[in-house]
Amino acid sequence: MTKSKQIKAIFFDIGGVLVSVDSSRAVDNLSHKLAVGPAEIKQAMTLELLNNYEKGLLTSNQFYEELLVGCNSFEKMDLETFKGYWQDVLFPNEDSLAFLKLIKDHFPVWLLSNTNDFHYELLVRDFPFMAWVKGGTFSFMEGCIKPEAQIYDIAITRSGFMPGEILFIDDLAANVMAAQERGLNVIQYFDFDQFSRELKNRFPELGAFL
Repeated sequence: MTKSKQIKAIFFDIGGVLVSVDSSRAVDNLSHKLAVGPAEIKQAMTLELLNNYEKGLLTSNQFYEELLVGCNSFEKMDLETFKGYWQDVLFPNEDSLAFLKLIKDHFPVWLLSNTNDFHYELLVRDFPFMAWVKGGTFSFMEGCIKPEAQIYDIAITRSGFMPGEILFIDDLAANVMAAQERGLNVIQYFDFDQFSRELKNRFPELGAFL
């Protein structure tokens, strides 16, 4: 099948596109273990704390310790227990993964994701798609996160393609807008049906693989 004259490579976000993210069970487990309410767990997970972790500014141990302090719990929890809870949030999006598995044989595919080392470890261990791609740019390894311009520039340079030759797929509007400002073609992912329709309409040579 003929490749699109415009698109020569594809960048996929992970969470919200290739995998679904559901933190409810992790929050419930943490709440039970630490004997505090789910609201206290969520309040302790501030945006600043999460961003610093995903930027790699905090180790997993530091993140875990700061989270425990923020929860104001008198209970004890070891790092391995926390790790198990923290990793129990990612679930495969089978439709998106089926498309990735098919398209990878025709277009170079890269990952561009905000993530942390515990989730990255889980993805490499339990999600085969991590081995299907050419490579990836992961926030905790680079010291920057989407939608910061730097992480897109790193990913573009690493791929070897020009921005206008790349299609970037992400579920968050801010990340899509920032990618567009760097010159990438973009699709904001809401669900697979919407994504399929938009891909077929805007990039029919890619949509033909669906």
